[in-house]
Amino acid sequence: LETLATEAGLAYSYMGGIERGQKNPSLNVAEKIAKVLESDPATLFCAPPKAK
Repeated sequence: LETLATEAGLAYSYMGGIERGQKNPSLNVAEKIAKVLESDPATLFCAPPKAK
């Protein structure tokens, strides 16, 4: 989480808040996180698939 925060240019505490559901990232922040993860920002807002 710390590495992701650093690479996205975000505070570690802010990333922790997102992870705990205490912070709601803006689209700009979601784009920064997705870029680091080499993913589409929309995937950050999707529920994980249900286990079978």
